[in-house]
Amino acid sequence: MSAATLGIIHTLLGPDHYLPFIVLSKARNWSRTRTMWITFISGVGHVTGSVVLGLIGIAMGFSLSKL
Repeated sequence: MSAATLGIIHTLLGPDHYLPFIVLSKARNWSRTRTMWITFISGVGHVTGSVVLGLIGIAMGFSLSKL
């Protein structure tokens, strides 16, 4: 199973990933385009943060293995 497949399954099975955007868009009368754009930007931030944390973990693992 690829990382992309796992990411899609992770998103679809976790309504906490998309439900806040639906609620905000309804409460603030956002257009579909604005909702999609904000959701996309948030997703990119989420993935970037996950990658950075992963890289930090790898770096720490390498550092600890040299002790």
